[in-house]
Amino acid sequence: MSDLAVYTTLSLPSVSIPPSVKSLHFSDDGQAVLLTKYAVYVLTPDAGVNVEQSSVTKQTLDSKLPPRGAPPLGWLRTLVEFDRSFTHQWPAECQDWGSVCLGSLDPSLRDLALSPSHLTSAAGCLLALLNSNLELTIWGATKNFLTGEWLLDATSVLGAAVAGKESSSALSRTLKAQSTCVEWSSQPVWGLTPAPSVDASLLAVGNRAGSITFLRYDGAREQVVVVDSATVSDRWVSHLAWSPWNECPDGTREAMLACGAADGSVTVLEVRQTLAFRPSSTKILPEHELCLSLRLHDEKVCEADTRALTGLKWANPPGRNPILIYHKTGTLHLWSAQPPHTGSTGSKVLFLRTQKRSVGSSALCPASGICYFPNLDLSVASLSDGSFHVVYRVSGEPTLDPPSPEAVSSDNLSAISRSVFQQAEPEKVTSKDVDRINAMTAYDGGSTFMWTYEASRPTDFSYKHEAKHVSTLVVAQMWEEDLDERIIHGLAERVGNSKSGTGEAPIARLRSILLHLRDPQRIARLYTRVLDVLHHAPFTAPPPNFNIPPYEGDWGSEFSRDFAQSLSTHLFGWDSVLSQRMRYAVAAFCKSHSAAPDVQQQFADAAARFVSDIRAHLLLTLLRHLSAVRAVLNASDAYFARRTVLLASSPGTPPELAKEAEELASQLPRAANPGASPDAQDSLDERCPACHAAIPLQDPEGAVCANGHVWARCCVTAFLLATPQVRTCVGCTRKAFLPVRAAGTGTTAATSTTTSPASWLPDTARGSSVVRDLLDATRRCPFCGNNFVTLV
Repeated sequence: MSDLAVYTTLSLPSVSIPPSVKSLHFSDDGQAVLLTKYAVYVLTPDAGVNVEQSSVTKQTLDSKLPPRGAPPLGWLRTLVEFDRSFTHQWPAECQDWGSVCLGSLDPSLRDLALSPSHLTSAAGCLLALLNSNLELTIWGATKNFLTGEWLLDATSVLGAAVAGKESSSALSRTLKAQSTCVEWSSQPVWGLTPAPSVDASLLAVGNRAGSITFLRYDGAREQVVVVDSATVSDRWVSHLAWSPWNECPDGTREAMLACGAADGSVTVLEVRQTLAFRPSSTKILPEHELCLSLRLHDEKVCEADTRALTGLKWANPPGRNPILIYHKTGTLHLWSAQPPHTGSTGSKVLFLRTQKRSVGSSALCPASGICYFPNLDLSVASLSDGSFHVVYRVSGEPTLDPPSPEAVSSDNLSAISRSVFQQAEPEKVTSKDVDRINAMTAYDGGSTFMWTYEASRPTDFSYKHEAKHVSTLVVAQMWEEDLDERIIHGLAERVGNSKSGTGEAPIARLRSILLHLRDPQRIARLYTRVLDVLHHAPFTAPPPNFNIPPYEGDWGSEFSRDFAQSLSTHLFGWDSVLSQRMRYAVAAFCKSHSAAPDVQQQFADAAARFVSDIRAHLLLTLLRHLSAVRAVLNASDAYFARRTVLLASSPGTPPELAKEAEELASQLPRAANPGASPDAQDSLDERCPACHAAIPLQDPEGAVCANGHVWARCCVTAFLLATPQVRTCVGCTRKAFLPVRAAGTGTTAATSTTTSPASWLPDTARGSSVVRDLLDATRRCPFCGNNFVTLV
């Protein structure tokens, strides 16, 4: 234990919900989301986050244990609070006893599901929350997803949908509207280049009628819409779990949805989606259409045995079908559909063993977490009594017996967890004290785990008021491994094979890498190998190569929408550009955490190279879109186009880019500089907001006037930033103007101005349709790919 790192032991005042394998998640935005009885904690590790540093909370065992080398892990946190107000009064809809909901007597939170990223107007995740009154609500962050407020984004449409489609009894309609469990699928990767901006994720909602309703989030209307439904049981649906999407021979994408019922039965629903395209009226970007089909799997995973499920999770071994892992009292079950000739066949049952470490130890406790590690082909399950259980050879012949004395063992993991508990508690721990683990998940896909526990003493029957309940969040290394080799291998895998179609933010993709590169000593050992990976790891995706069809119609709302979507697709849909962004993020992170000046300089040079390549792609995307709409550019658009040409022609840009800039310049009208004085109509210089001195467009990152006034530039448009209405990237801290959207399409800064909706833009940009659509399209930082936040 003395050689294993403990990164966090953070106290959280909260009342825990019953143990669940779903109450602790990592989102695609890189945040840990913890479900408690009356609130949801949204916790962001500070590795890679460079804003809101004054709000970072750090708490660990370093004061009690010898130094581990790596600094403690800090957290930014915010809360989604449960207000206990109901929109549904079930007795008003149905007086039948079958519709009675006892959860309304003590209203609390019950289940959650996280959407993929890039769904909200700020390119973030949504949170589906289910309360004990069986109501579903959708929540999203507003200005600052790190420490700001999360607001109700949409309410469930299940009641209205059922009322509109069902002609059955009031009891049947009510049971179908009463939600019992939720689970959000990942985004299928369609294999297209660039990846289309299509939300194909599905929110599956189980209900008391034994059916599943499939919902999809409509960002334009900010609500969820019903897509389809299927009946899987004649009992309540209690658990849901999505498998990853796989490609079928006919080009469709298929996932399996495991459905657990209250009678202990488990069925699998095969879900298929097809993406079709058709030409749009503007011809800039094709329109898409998603087709969904559902089918019950021929084989039932588990028949009804009246033994309740306590956990349901899919494992995805490489090169074979997914394996369903589910827990019932005292047993772990594994099931695979259509297994290959080698490996496990059908179902496998493993009987758990009690590990006696406290008076509350029992193998009959419910599961609080299930993780699968493809590189080791093992699964780790935690129970609420504080014990860990390891399953070996998951994709072969599963067993609980270690294959060798050196293998990771259940006893060792439980002993390490108990040791952390003993040292984290302020009072001396005895065998009467139980570390009840309520949630557990893997942190880095390797030896580092994250879990929450609450100390209890079951032999003491005194009442503990809810205000005195405190949970402890732990992030700790659970076994010895060669972290250096795993960092290099993982870094090469991520920068070479990441897919932009999943929508996952770079800070989430790199979480396991950044955790261990916070140690300056490790950077000093590995910097040559890290730089070698960053410079020479091969791309698995083709470089950007695209053409935008010309357009000569009106710049109406439909064309504006398609133009912004085309910009977004080509800015963020290329896997090779995502790879460059991740390489830049790692280089900048290592530069800031290295202790040696010469190493810092090498990473700074690497970061500058990647920024140059990313900027070239940004300018190329702008040039080709501007060339496509050159016939309909107004004076402000032409002024912005001339500025883009100037940046693309500056020294150091690729020759191909400079050539395209020259071609566009020859096609642009000699437009006047909007808002400029008559003697400076053709100048691209801006005026210093402080002294009105001329500032030439030379450095796209910043500017200094003749009198020494220093200004930053918008990382999207390269205009001077002289307004507080900006957004800041959480990774590289670059700033950009707030987006301009039509009223009612999302929470933007348009509500904070009493004049023009674009009053924060420079005078020369307010009339530009291109600038407006570009700001709307750039929902993430174009350089490091992370999310923006509004800090003021």
